[in-house]
Amino acid sequence: MAGEHCLHGFANRDIRSQLSGRRWLCASADDPKKASAKVGRNLSRLHAHGPIAKIPRTRRWRVTDCGRKVTGTIYLR
Repeated sequence: MAGEHCLHGFANRDIRSQLSGRRWLCASADDPKKASAKVGRNLSRLHAHGPIAKIPRTRRWRVTDCGRKVTGTIYLR
């Protein structure tokens, strides 16, 4: 939901830098390949369910309209 991601999309590296100190990536913090793979699997899962879409011919993703609605309702609670 960050503004810079709305303009340019986001990449695996951006997500890893945001989550580097969180508990979600602590188990794979010692190995950057494991952390990258973990984020990549979750991006694939989100893509399959529809909240994010791939920007063609890049390594970046964007949040779809459906994803904005879902994340907007999550933050309201």
